[in-house]
Amino acid sequence: GQSLGYGFVNYVEAGDADRAIGALNGLKLQTKTIKVSYARPSSASIRDANLYVSGLPKAMGQKEMEQLFSQYGRIITSRILMDQVTG
Repeated sequence: GQSLGYGFVNYVEAGDADRAIGALNGLKLQTKTIKVSYARPSSASIRDANLYVSGLPKAMGQKEMEQLFSQYGRIITSRILMDQVTG
């Protein structure tokens, strides 16, 4: 399964998402600089707590992304989008 280099992190608390953006947006990981911003809300209950992360290193796995973002608060869900052909 090859990462597409982007994913989502959904926090319980909106303030945690804000802290993660402040700390991680522009962070250099390996040869990539990640971009962290608010995702379009799919419901009012996750507004301002759902983050879009792009520029992830292709080798970064789900566990590594969760370890990086869990420093800023409790995560409800997270996922790295994968190539549909390779899984």
